[in-house]
Formats: sequence, C-alpha cells, structure tokens
Amino acid sequence: MSRLEIKLRTLSLRTPLLTSSGTSGTTNELSSLKNSKIVLKSLGAFVTKGVTLKPRQGNPELRVVETRTGLLNSIGLQNSGAKVFMKEELPKLLFYRLPIIVNISASSIKEFGALSAYLMENDDNAIISGLEINVSCPNVDAGGAAFGIDPKIVEKVVKVVRKSIRKDVLIITKLTPNVTDITIPAKGAINGGTDVLSMINTLRAMAINIRTEDCYLGNKTGGLSGPAIKPVGVYMVYECFRSIPECRNRRIPIIGIGGISNWEDALEYIMAGASAVAIGTAWFVNSNVFEEVRRGLEKYCEDENTTIAKKIGCIHGRR
Repeated sequence: MSRLEIKLRTLSLRTPLLTSSGTSGTTNELSSLKNSKIVLKSLGAFVTKGVTLKPRQGNPELRVVETRTGLLNSIGLQNSGAKVFMKEELPKLLFYRLPIIVNISASSIKEFGALSAYLMENDDNAIISGLEINVSCPNVDAGGAAFGIDPKIVEKVVKVVRKSIRKDVLIITKLTPNVTDITIPAKGAINGGTDVLSMINTLRAMAINIRTEDCYLGNKTGGLSGPAIKPVGVYMVYECFRSIPECRNRRIPIIGIGGISNWEDALEYIMAGASAVAIGTAWFVNSNVFEEVRRGLEKYCEDENTTIAKKIGCIHGRR
C-alpha cells in the first residue's frame, strides 16, 4: 500500500490530491500542458468544471481580477451544458485512468435532480465515479440566495441527487464558507445522504477601481480564492471534524479546499481533518504544483515513517 493512498468511502485514491472544480475547463486545456502526464500521475481523482443542465454564457467581463493574496473570479458557471459535456468531454476523461468526479450546479432543487438523472442515463461506460454538488450557486426558488446557506434546502438537494444516481456513484457536497457556522449546512448534507463533504468554496468578495470609481468585475462581486482563504478553509475543516461525529469517526470524509500552494498547506488540511485536498488557484501560476505537493508529502511520510491516512485529524485531542 502506498503511503499516500486514502479512501473516500468506497472510492480508493492513490494520492489525496484532486483538482478543484473549474481549474481545468476542458480536457484540451490539460492536454496542452507539457507536463500533463506528470499532473495526472500525481492526482488521486479528477474533478471537472461545473456542469449545468443547459448551456450558460456566464457573467459579463471582467471575470477575473488578481488581488494581493489571491484571485477574485466571477465566471458565472459558463459551460456548454450537460449534453455537450457527455458527448464531447466525458469520453476523453476515460483516458485519464482516474476516478472522475463531475461538479454539478443548478438553479432549483428539481433541476439538480434532472441534471443528475441525465448524467447517469447517458454515462454508458460508467465513467463517473462521483458527483460534487455545488450548493453555493443561486437558488431561483429562494430569490437568488445560495442553496448552501439553508441546511434544510441542502438536505433536499442531496436527497434529490441521491434518488437520481447509481448506488456506486459517490455524492460529494461542496459547502459555501459564506455562513456563520459551516457545521449547520454540513449536517444538512449528511442528513440528506451525502457520502463526502468538500470545503470550502470561494469567499464572497469584491474589488473597486479607485480611478474609474467602479467595480473591477463586470458582475461587481465574485469569489475569492488563493492563499488568503487558506486559514479559513483549515478552520472550517477542523470545526466539522471536531463537531460532527460522522466526520470524526471518518464515516463522512472531508475534502479540504482553499489556498493550497505547497505540501505543507496540504498537510495542514489533513491534520485538521481532511482525508483529501483539492488544488485550484495555485495551478494557474505553477503547473508543477501537483507534482511538488505529491513529492513533498511522500518525503514527509518517508521521513516520519507514517502514512497520510494516519495523519488525518491528528491534531484533535491535543492541547
């Protein structure tokens, strides 16, 4: 057994490293990298860009603004829709020889069910290993408020997705950090039947151009990612692992996301309670980040004569 091998419920991963949804929009983007084979070798699973039932044009430009310690984006879930994804993208993902997790977004509970059912009905080769539910997207039935701020709605979303998919497909619920207590929607997801929690999505934020006296982003507000949000993500993983029995006993594993740039960052999340980690923004500035993090974790485990699995939540119980 590899020192880096971990399990997300029934899904075995050769490393705890995942792509964060949205950071590789299409398979063509990844294949264009000179080190694409090394990236794939370092991954435990591949998480796709967000997929919606119908095509979405996304938000007006500007969509991305660099901040002092991170990246502010307002892409608006731009994608070609489920039909194009299943026909053109999913078959190519088979060649990655990795578990494929599809990130899904919708504007109503009913649409989440319809999208999940469509993906399952058209996954003829059973390529999809998991669905990651984006509950940070706006819920039209609730006046545009994010699904993830209401634990009862989170529970309903997870339940409708659960009813629409194969039993062997993992449900991952990606939680928004824009709440007072992240353990509350986390419990809603668990009550709904989620298999895994992932956290955190981007923090709601904005940037103003003082010369033009206007917002940089075309949509005015967006989501902040990158190094600035790492302490927030680590804390929220810690809180869920500490406060929720299903997380503490590993029945509901956690994927840590937010601001990971090196192996030390990844290990912080794991020690806080994450079984796996996803890297996004750092990949934009360092195409070697996955290999560097994998090698760093391997060396740490060799030096300490341990495994990553043994380090999950290891700080809990200490003073």
